[in-house]
Amino acid sequence: MVRAYVGSAQERQFEFELSLLMKARDVLPADHEAFMFIEMAEQFDVSAFRAFYRADGRGRPPYDPRMMVALIMYCRSKGITSGENVAKACVDDLGARLITGNAYIDRTTVDRFIINHRVALQGLLPQTLRLGYPEGLVDVSVVAGDGTYMLANAAMGATIDEPGLLAQIADLEQQLAAAEATWLEHAAVDTEAPATLFTDADDNPPRRPIPGDAKAAKTRQRVCTLTGMLRSRRAALDHLHAHPNTELVEWAEKLQRDQDRVQNCTERLAKARTEAQTKLDRRKLAEANGKGFPGTKFESVNENSRVKQASKSLATATARADATAANRPTTTRVNTTDPTSRIMPGKNAGFDQRHNVQALACKNQFVIAITTHDSPNDKRALINLILQGRANLDAAGINDLIGKALFDNGYASEANFTAELPIGRLLVAVEKEARQTQRLRDDTSTAAKTWDDMATRLAEPENHTAYKQRGAIIEPLFAQLFTRFGRNLNARGDNVNTELHLWAVTHNLLKISRRRKKRRPD
Repeated sequence: MVRAYVGSAQERQFEFELSLLMKARDVLPADHEAFMFIEMAEQFDVSAFRAFYRADGRGRPPYDPRMMVALIMYCRSKGITSGENVAKACVDDLGARLITGNAYIDRTTVDRFIINHRVALQGLLPQTLRLGYPEGLVDVSVVAGDGTYMLANAAMGATIDEPGLLAQIADLEQQLAAAEATWLEHAAVDTEAPATLFTDADDNPPRRPIPGDAKAAKTRQRVCTLTGMLRSRRAALDHLHAHPNTELVEWAEKLQRDQDRVQNCTERLAKARTEAQTKLDRRKLAEANGKGFPGTKFESVNENSRVKQASKSLATATARADATAANRPTTTRVNTTDPTSRIMPGKNAGFDQRHNVQALACKNQFVIAITTHDSPNDKRALINLILQGRANLDAAGINDLIGKALFDNGYASEANFTAELPIGRLLVAVEKEARQTQRLRDDTSTAAKTWDDMATRLAEPENHTAYKQRGAIIEPLFAQLFTRFGRNLNARGDNVNTELHLWAVTHNLLKISRRRKKRRPD
């Protein structure tokens, strides 16, 4: 005999889901990452998230921000980044279902949460510093910074100069006006409708269905498409005006570096010729006296191996400087798909639309700051990166002074060497990494004369030993991030920084979790 169940369908569903969650807690191991992210989210200050929502009780109540943060971080720790795949995880991933309490979060909710709370999500990075400090993970006595190129979610073919961009905007405005007129004609809408249909905050056509025939629906879709295209072009133009002459400044800096290199190579060739001539004269004198002379014999100065090498270096440097001088940019260019991205070289590939991602970390690869720089040149990224790191430490309530900050040769510039920074000692390589750490020993130098003070500072035994830690601190960080999240950025514009901060927060939380597991008694 089957006993009748007393209760509504909703009650039966609730009891079923509750029993499922209880089984999930029994099935999942005690150290499963889902429990860790729930625990971490409980320690976050989510007041910035709650301030976004209205407090009058009207409307549908939002999901708990702690639950959403835990869900997003948990999914990203597994390489799940898109809203669609997070929504799928809420169905078929036991850890995600445990975090959500068996609620099925749709992709739109996830995407809107990240966009609406992008500032609050970036504010979670200082909170991970606050949580990591008692665990001994935030040791700022020595920090290291570096940058890497990451592929942008943008088409390189959409890069255009300002005259071409203005022409596109004018053409799109004409097409949009014609499409709007056709749409209103087919939809038989009142002639006063355009004032309310096309002037909302986002300059979007209304999403509600418009009465009319199939032609009206097709024309409305064209209006939506043209509106989006026009908005992206106007945003690109605004970005272009906010960053004027960037390419010209970078070209001037590159030309100066190339000319300095030519000067160094010229001096090195003159020195090599003098030494070779001295050696040749001594050999001739020894032979005239019937004596032998050690070393490789050469008949003229130009046959000396050091002179040959110096001549080759000078020819290469001269050709590079000439090519740079001949390619002076005349107009600034911008990408209409993602104006914040730039055409940059890849380490193992050609040029493409990329972001220059900058990170500052301490020992154990714990991230202190992460951001992007709008130039492939790292020199102007150093000051902002250090200031962001200091701001994050202050926001976390950590007053420890940053001791030594280590950067490679890509950041070497007199402006950086003389800047007043909130750190104890700045150590920037004046040679390429292999020479600076003495893995490569030769007499070839790329250091400018104005860098002598930094070269002297690096030569001090304590600083020389400290600089050797740079690679071990920062290089593995990018390897760990790439392994978990890949080398492509999915967001565009201002949301790129949010995506990077989500990376860093997830990365830091996993570091904290592993440290706590090691300290936890068996």
